[in-house]
Amino acid sequence: METEVTVENSITIALKFENSKYVMVGEDGILRAQSDSIGHSETFQLSVIDGKIVALMSYSGKYVSLMADTVDVLATNSYTIGLTEVFQIVDFEHDKAALAAANQLFVQVDEADATLKATSSEISISSVFEIVFLSGEDHLLKSPLGMAIGTEEPVPTAIQEDSDAIFTICFGGTGCSRDEGQATRSRSDMKIYSDKTGYIPIRIHCDISESLKAEAPSISVRGVGENDWATNEDDSEPLFLDGLLQVDASLHKYSEKYSGGNQYSKTGQISGYAAPALALHAANTAAQAAKDQGKKQFNFIGHSRGAVECIMAAWFLYAYGPAEVKNIQVNIFAIDPVPGTGEWYGIFTQLPPNVVNYVGVYAWDMCVQPVDRPFNALVPRPNGLMTQRGNVPKLKNSWWPWDKWRYIADDAQLTDPLAPASLVQPVGYELFACRGRHSTVAGNCTSDSEYKAGNYSEEVTPVPELVYKMARAYLTKWGTRFSQPSSVERDVVSLRKLINTNHQKFDQMGGGETRTSMFAMRPYVRQVSSILGRNPFNTYYMDDVVGDPPYKFAYPVTIERTNEAWVKWKFL
Repeated sequence: METEVTVENSITIALKFENSKYVMVGEDGILRAQSDSIGHSETFQLSVIDGKIVALMSYSGKYVSLMADTVDVLATNSYTIGLTEVFQIVDFEHDKAALAAANQLFVQVDEADATLKATSSEISISSVFEIVFLSGEDHLLKSPLGMAIGTEEPVPTAIQEDSDAIFTICFGGTGCSRDEGQATRSRSDMKIYSDKTGYIPIRIHCDISESLKAEAPSISVRGVGENDWATNEDDSEPLFLDGLLQVDASLHKYSEKYSGGNQYSKTGQISGYAAPALALHAANTAAQAAKDQGKKQFNFIGHSRGAVECIMAAWFLYAYGPAEVKNIQVNIFAIDPVPGTGEWYGIFTQLPPNVVNYVGVYAWDMCVQPVDRPFNALVPRPNGLMTQRGNVPKLKNSWWPWDKWRYIADDAQLTDPLAPASLVQPVGYELFACRGRHSTVAGNCTSDSEYKAGNYSEEVTPVPELVYKMARAYLTKWGTRFSQPSSVERDVVSLRKLINTNHQKFDQMGGGETRTSMFAMRPYVRQVSSILGRNPFNTYYMDDVVGDPPYKFAYPVTIERTNEAWVKWKFL
């Protein structure tokens, strides 16, 4: 049996039986209803095959199988879906259900050892369970990505009971002001953006705080090479550099030159040198919010270099923060993170231990070489928490006397997510491929992703609207409270259908409907990297690492593609 498992038909769940115990996968792979809490061993990906015929994949990447040769016990036994890996969900009452296995018998809990066995010819108390949704929604009633169709209903999490404890920071990309997309200035017309989404990081800040200049419960951070506001656009406010963080003296000195005054600089936009200073400003602001306002969790969203600053800010909190700050949970929603050319520091390429969730959305059509070479996208490495490894990294005290902060994570690099390997999928780490270019995924609706409002195209708007809804959904799931409702009426499924059925503009953005070329080096394939160092050619072809897109999605790929990465990507 072959089936296609995608984000569109998969959700993350736990199973709770009538004995009030959660189903867990034991070290021997056998399923038992004997856990009191939900962790990696209790988490399953439920994929809909047809109607209410489903498959269940454990955290190990193996599917739950009916072991007919061992008294019909359920165990994780296969990396593929066959006849013994499918189950039928049978409704019982309200939020209760039962599972029928391939032998046409219902799964029940054995009273003797709590193992799950498909041995019952009828539904009984011991075969009734509750599906606990951890992400996504009921496939038959709701869309994926944690929201009901046309609404933004979050998946319940413990932190949402105290949303006042959440501090959200919205990082602008290169050349973006703190009112990007909300006001027109000489270098950026707000009419290039969808009026539904604006420039997404800044609109998110407005949706949370209702004011551009608000400092709580969210703030915005300007982009590199730009000033704060459309007026006065020749000046910027001082950065918060002297805070709770005990930073390396070289980082403070480095950052001072980017604090206050006229920061507009074309050269600065190309180099991106201001990014660490902006990340330090954000980290100090977050730490102060924890001290003064009792904030207990930080949610970061950023685009371009702003998305990279999210990772750097998390490192600065962890490496330089006092004990009560360094281990505060950080969640990151990264929209096409791009460090630029030159050296890629370890504080870019590795997620620090305090990051619990990372969601990255990557533009598929940013690939016309050599023009797009500086826009190679960053895919940071999952941390030890996400990969079930030790999560206390060795911080490097470099012998190099200048800018020691750049190297603190160089010895902490874990497994490359873009390399082939047979490893368990990381938890709290999701990578999405999306049609459009670097600015498209952040709100730009011009047909060529440039900055002329006359090229605005309604055909492009589904991409920004989808990313905007995703950003709100994930931030809501992580506890951020929105003061303003979503301005996007179209539901997720409709937006994805529009993107993949009316894709001409996206094809043109990236060099054509087919990306296979007679030229060497695949010039119409985006390149991504997770490798620190000075060599800008340490990259992977994006259509190599993501694997084969679902046949029904319009993603131009090349016949030369090889080597699927161990971390599985999802397609929007």
